[in-house]
Amino acid sequence: MKYKVFFIFLILFTRTLTFSQEIPTITIEPTSFTKIIIRVPDFEGPKELSSNLSSILRKLLNYHLFIIALKEPPLPGFTSKEYYLKGYIEKKNNQIFIKAELQDNLENKTLKIYKVEGNSNYPQSLIYALCDKLIETISIYKGISFSKIAFVKRTSREDKLYIADFSKENPKLINSAPLILFPKFSKSGDKVAYLIYNNNKYILEIYNIKTGEKKEFFIEGLSSTPVWFPNERELIITVELKGNMSLYKLNLETGTLNLLMTKEGIIQAGSISSDENLLAYVYTDRTGKPQIYFLDLKTLKTYKIPQNYYYNTSPRFSPDGKKLLFLSKSKDITYIIIYNLETQEKREIKFIGKLKDPAFSPTGDYILVYGETKEGKGLYLIHLDSHLSFLYLFGNNFLFPDWAPL
Repeated sequence: MKYKVFFIFLILFTRTLTFSQEIPTITIEPTSFTKIIIRVPDFEGPKELSSNLSSILRKLLNYHLFIIALKEPPLPGFTSKEYYLKGYIEKKNNQIFIKAELQDNLENKTLKIYKVEGNSNYPQSLIYALCDKLIETISIYKGISFSKIAFVKRTSREDKLYIADFSKENPKLINSAPLILFPKFSKSGDKVAYLIYNNNKYILEIYNIKTGEKKEFFIEGLSSTPVWFPNERELIITVELKGNMSLYKLNLETGTLNLLMTKEGIIQAGSISSDENLLAYVYTDRTGKPQIYFLDLKTLKTYKIPQNYYYNTSPRFSPDGKKLLFLSKSKDITYIIIYNLETQEKREIKFIGKLKDPAFSPTGDYILVYGETKEGKGLYLIHLDSHLSFLYLFGNNFLFPDWAPL
């Protein structure tokens, strides 16, 4: 099935950069958020295994941004408000066992003892589980370690789509093509949809992460991010119909398209609510000022949500379905707007620089987003409560991030 569609994009070819480079944590807006200090020396056990897994644990703790994980043990005879984690790793045949004890240095007492075990073929998963348990013990948040990311790495020759653990371990190349756009995980994280350009054709491809199966839909001129329904059987796409942009529902099992809405101007689907009742989309009329709207998927009625700025993009429903996040731009400032769907209250996070293509963490406490600031270009990790951020992947050739459970 082929459709003639209006599609504008900018191809940026830059030098290849690795995605192991680290940049220190920065603050978007100073807040009174106090960081938690935890000391995590290398665990006892087989030296190479212990050193590697302990290093990954410290890195993941620091990626939570409100944590400072240090390798050095506590100073003898010195007490302070911090935590101390000491552990032991044992390997037997194809199994790994980890036991760790968390201490409160100020109170001089043991808070919790953790035990995790698993297959030695994937030892990092034990650290992810341990890290998330630690986060829940010492903070009010859930951990984000047991998750994965998708992104496009743009090189001088081609685009490469990767899926990797959030720790940046185990990167897997999914596809290479002259152009790859907008990878999006399904709700479960078992599938990823994306656009590729090859042999003068635009292809919507669905990749099953568990089976490795790929399914292709040849739709010429696809013009927006594929947006998953939570049921994982349907997507919303944007095509052109007689000079107007239209939103269609695509059934992945039958390949059929059903028209949802046609409108003059430019439309871009953004996100579908967890109850599948609302689509958040961007509509730009002839004034060139994009605004956020909702489409009721039951009645097909539309309405605009309150917005304070003239340029608004990238609407994303939070995983719990209670909030809508979108980006508003004013000169060299981007505002991350968090709109409470129940109270209609809005919260703003001011970011000095440009942001685009945000993706919620599975917990809803963080976003990954492409950013350009004086700190550099790349994928930024942002904690929405503390407003702390980190240049997670450095380089303007890392694009279109998305995030899902591991």
